[in-house]
Amino acid sequence: MKRLSLILGLMVFMDCSPARADMTVYAVHALARVRPRDRALSADRIAIGAARNEYEPLQVVVRGGRETLRGVRMNITDFKTSDGDVIAASNVTFYREQYVNVAQATPRSRDGAGWYPDALVPFTAAAPIRRQGARFGGAPFDVDPDVNQPVWVDVYVPRDARAGTYTAVITVTAGEERPREITVTLTVWGFTLPDTPSMRSNFGKLGLDIAIKHGVEMNSREFQVPEWYYGEALAACRISPIIPNTLYPIVRPDGSIDPSKTHAGLQRWISTFHVTGFPLRLLGDDPTGRDRIRNLTHLRAMVAYLEEHGWEKMAYVYVLDEPNSAAEYEDVRRRAALVHEAVPDLKVMCTEQPVPDHAGWGTLVGSVDIWVPMWPLFDEASIRERQRAGEEVWTYTAQTQGKRGQDTPYWEIDFPLLDFRVPMWISWRYGLEGILYWSPVWWSVTRDMWEDPGTYRVGKDVYNGEGALFYPGVDAGVDGPVMSVRLKQIREGLEDYEYLKLLAEREGFTRAQELVREVASSWTEWNPDAGALYRTREAIARRIAAAR
Repeated sequence: MKRLSLILGLMVFMDCSPARADMTVYAVHALARVRPRDRALSADRIAIGAARNEYEPLQVVVRGGRETLRGVRMNITDFKTSDGDVIAASNVTFYREQYVNVAQATPRSRDGAGWYPDALVPFTAAAPIRRQGARFGGAPFDVDPDVNQPVWVDVYVPRDARAGTYTAVITVTAGEERPREITVTLTVWGFTLPDTPSMRSNFGKLGLDIAIKHGVEMNSREFQVPEWYYGEALAACRISPIIPNTLYPIVRPDGSIDPSKTHAGLQRWISTFHVTGFPLRLLGDDPTGRDRIRNLTHLRAMVAYLEEHGWEKMAYVYVLDEPNSAAEYEDVRRRAALVHEAVPDLKVMCTEQPVPDHAGWGTLVGSVDIWVPMWPLFDEASIRERQRAGEEVWTYTAQTQGKRGQDTPYWEIDFPLLDFRVPMWISWRYGLEGILYWSPVWWSVTRDMWEDPGTYRVGKDVYNGEGALFYPGVDAGVDGPVMSVRLKQIREGLEDYEYLKLLAEREGFTRAQELVREVASSWTEWNPDAGALYRTREAIARRIAAAR
């Protein structure tokens, strides 16, 4: 059983003495998950570290005493060094962590049913705030007696920040309570993370569920407002937001394209959000039959258009999702042949592993260029063979599949937060280039994600938070999304991936691999101690900084 300890001495200095004051305030690291009735700690300082152009989070927990705390507020000073360098407080964002109730545990759940801090309601929001009708607010907030209220704190280090040790103070106030302070020490490492993510991604469409929850018509001008903010939130987490329907070039009846009305918007989306993938679409219900000629024309036109603007390396065709029969395997082969006939170098993606479940289905080798095996179906030998052939490998997760006793990380709410971060370490371990997730906004199954996070159901089984890394922002009075703690941890893992890439560039792949194994060795074996990840990450940062 891999279980995340909530008490670590690495990043937080604490004496663990019981709270005696009416209001208790303490700090914990970002991988800690604080439940409503967890024992209060005593930690008035915390240390974090980050590169330039990186976010580094921490949590501040406010616990009520004998009476309800009213009007809790939080602010932070500028970060300063002893030499006078400053990182302005405007680079810090506060979120109140909204608890959601997991009434029925996900199959294989490691943490069980109960209340989880997951939705991150911003104190202020980048998206336009519409206060009327909001059910959930950021700050000020109240805290019930003897209950914890965690606050997520994102610290962004600007690209022009100087390396060094910075200090800031978070002040917490509530009614007539004496203000409490948390000292934050920030180490800024002497290197910078790139704007464009090194790991490619596809996290599914930003579509109908957003339109329904935000009360707008799909693909309308009104829809494009929240769609932009959802895309912006994904990009801030180093995830490439999918190209919107309205920004694909207009397709003529013969399959040729007219990008004149969409190009400016598409260029803005790609450049603003540092897009790493451009899925091309097959047209019609029968792309290899009656729609064949139209598709040949379309794919050639699209690739020519992308080449004209330097985007062709992002292109691929996601031909079929999870083929699971001889007929579906044959369909993949037919579609791949069509794609390669149209443009020989255009890559074909399929969510499948190189070794089929049944030998009688035949092989997809020679048809697929981007393999996307599910974590529990990952076979190292066959993957290495495809990589040696020059093919690309991503991975994905869905539900809690896999063999008993060989659990992989799972992305449901009722699993440790380390499950959302460690997959990027494992991906680096195997030289994987991308990650796929089927949706960040699957709210259709539950009428209210805030009250019922059971977003995916199979028979009597409930998968809490499956396909839903966002909460609909309208409930918090914003036109965009409310992010989750889970999504932030995925961001942290993608930042870790950048660290490993930089280390490999400076000291070689072998050295990076040695350090990765201190955190994770395979899709079924990883260190459940968050402290090991933090220690290894700091060691990597120091080596990168020293190598410059």
